[in-house]
Order: sequence, then structure tokens, then C-alpha cells
Amino acid sequence: MIIIGVGTKNPAKIESVRRLVNFCGREAEIRSFDVPSGVSAMPMSDQETRQGAMNRAEAVLRADPTVDSGIGLEGGVSMLGDEMFLVNWGAFCDRSGRMITAGGARIRLPAVLSKGILAGRELGDIADTYAHEKDVRKHGGTIGILTDGMVTRSDMFFHILKLMEGAHRRREDG
Repeated sequence: MIIIGVGTKNPAKIESVRRLVNFCGREAEIRSFDVPSGVSAMPMSDQETRQGAMNRAEAVLRADPTVDSGIGLEGGVSMLGDEMFLVNWGAFCDRSGRMITAGGARIRLPAVLSKGILAGRELGDIADTYAHEKDVRKHGGTIGILTDGMVTRSDMFFHILKLMEGAHRRREDG
């Protein structure tokens, strides 16, 4: 059985990894680790969000020598012209040094959310106020609010994980 380390304690992100393991029909132990992203608390670009995911994946391998592979999942925002979009990135790395990254779907943020972020607040805090909920980031996420539950945070990260799994398999096939 393989041991997969996930660089987060966030239940929505861990759930997406469980979904992938079940989807692939694998036997794996999933361990979660509170590791730093090494980027700002509110990543402000695709590049920074991707780097945070990569940093988390690598930090998992340093945190526990028995883990076979590390996964980092990071949410952030990115500007496209004068519009701000919600973005998500994932990273997979293993003990051989292989690193695979993938980005997910994007959705434009309402002005009230983007203005709050530009004022220096974290999206999760603003989304809680916007939706009149608590700990949105640990459940459906901002994407769940913006899509009326049609797509959850776990769904977005599950999509990224499937992209990375497919790329991982393809590399193994040559």
C-alpha cells in the first residue's frame, strides 16, 4: 500500500484526495500535514498559487520519510485584464524528484470579493461575510457559493488531481 501525504489539514482538500484514491481503485493511506505554502496567505497570481502547491507537496516529503508521494493543493486569485478570477493549482511529487502540476477551472469573482482582496483581506474571510456562513474554505469554498453548490472546492481540486494522475500514468507508460 502506498502512503500519500497531503500538505493541508483542510477537509475539502483532503476529501478531494480521498475521492481520487477511490476513483482510481487504489489502496492508499492518506496522511495530512500542516505544512507552509511558502507564499503569501492570499496568493495573487497563477505563478504564486502554483508555487504554493509545489512547496506544500515537497514539504510533505520532508515532514515524513515514510510518505511515498506528496500532494499540494493551493487556491488563489489571478488578474485577467481588470477582472479577478478564482484559481486553483495542484502539485504531485514523489521520492524520485518527479513533479507534476496542474491548474483548474476559473471563475470571475464578484467586485465585492475582488475589492476586499485588493484591500489586503483573504478570500475565505471575505467569502464567509459575503455568504453569511462560517469556514466556507473548509466546505464548499468560494466556488460553491459562486456556483450555488454546482461545483464545490473539493470538486475543483478533484479535477486537478485527475489531471495530475493522468499525467503521472502517461509518464509511466513512456
